[in-house]
Amino acid sequence: MFRPEQFAGYDRSTILFSPDGRIIQVEYARKAMQRGTISIGVAASNGVVLLGKRKMDDLILPNKKIFQIDEHVGSVFSGYSADGRYLVSYARERAQVYRFIYNEPVDIEYLGQDIASLMHTYTQFGGARPFGCGLILGGVDLLGPKLIYVDPGGAMMRWVAGAIGYNKERAERYLRDTLKEVDLSKLDIRDAIVMGLAALILASPQDLKPVEIELGFIKSGEKFVIKTADLEDIKPLYEEAKTKASEWAKKAGEESMEEGSEEEEGMV
Repeated sequence: MFRPEQFAGYDRSTILFSPDGRIIQVEYARKAMQRGTISIGVAASNGVVLLGKRKMDDLILPNKKIFQIDEHVGSVFSGYSADGRYLVSYARERAQVYRFIYNEPVDIEYLGQDIASLMHTYTQFGGARPFGCGLILGGVDLLGPKLIYVDPGGAMMRWVAGAIGYNKERAERYLRDTLKEVDLSKLDIRDAIVMGLAALILASPQDLKPVEIELGFIKSGEKFVIKTADLEDIKPLYEEAKTKASEWAKKAGEESMEEGSEEEEGMV
C-alpha cells in the first residue's frame, strides 16, 4: 500500500501517533470499512430501520447483511465480514448477559458503549489491529427508538440517519436533503423504510435487484424482523423508493452509478 512520506513509520502500530496527532492504522481501518457494501440506518418516531446491500453471486448463496441481536435490536455492518460477525456474536452475548442479570432487554446505548469499548481496546496495544468494519445498531428499548453507530476506532454516536460502506457520501446527501423537509417527530416507520431504500438505491449500481437488498426493522411494541425487498409487502415500498431516488437524482443533477460491482473477497 502506498504510504505518504510523512506517515512512514507511524502506520506500523496502533500505539503510535503521527506528528499531526493521527493514528494512521485506525484511518486504514476506516478505509476498509468504506470498501464494504453499503449499510444504512434511519430512526423514525415509532421505530428504526436498517438496510444493507447483500453480496450476490451465481456460485454462492446470498450472504446475510442484517443480524438480529435480541428481540428488540438488530445490527448491520460494512467492512471485513469476519470482524463484523465477531462483533455481532459479542453483541448477542452481551445482550443475553444483560437480560439474564436484570431480567429486561438491554439498553441499546449501553450495548453500543460496550461494543465501542471492545473496539477501542484494539487500538491501544501493540500486536493488535483495529476492527476493519463499522457497526450500526438499531432498535427500540424502554426509552424509545435508538440508532447507534460504532466507529472502527471505538467512537460511538447516536444517529438520526446515516450510512457506512461503499459510496456512503451519495446516500448521506440524499438523507440530509430529505430530512430537511421532514418533521422528525412525525416520521413514520413506513416513510423511514422508503427513505432508506431510496438512499441505498442511489448508492448502488443501476443493475441492483430487489433481492440484493436486506432490511431489518422494528416498530414500537413489536419485535425486530428481517426481510428482503423482493417480498410482496416490501415491493410497493421499493417501487416508491425508486421513484423518489430518480426524482432526487434529476433535481440534484447527479448521474446514476454505472453498472458494476464494488465487492471484494472477505468484505460485506
